Amino acid sequence: MTDAIEDAVVAAARAKGYQLNSATMMMVACDLAGSTLDGDSLVLPGKFSLKIADYVRDLHDRAPSGFSKVQQPDKPADERTISELRRKRSLDPAWHDRRAKATGLTRDMMNEIAATRGENKGN
Repeated sequence: MTDAIEDAVVAAARAKGYQLNSATMMMVACDLAGSTLDGDSLVLPGKFSLKIADYVRDLHDRAPSGFSKVQQPDKPADERTISELRRKRSLDPAWHDRRAKATGLTRDMMNEIAATRGENKGN
């Protein structure tokens, strides 16, 4: 498979908001071995041609676990990762009470957590 075909498949997946994993790219290599690229179509050897977008749709139907959403920072909060949301969530009062009683390494780590969330209660 040529780099141009691989790039075209990856670009078509990204246009739909997906990223392909390495196992799915191996499927692409097997499916399209010997194929050529003709504009926005794939010409399979001795068979037919099909649009790259149609191939990506078929590939997604056959191997949905090989596709993951592309992370985009301008997306609404419901599409962000849990760790991003956790950093923005405020710490509850019970956590601050435990932090006030903590000592040593535990207190240092709790202070670090509070600092990353912009909270300085209980120092």
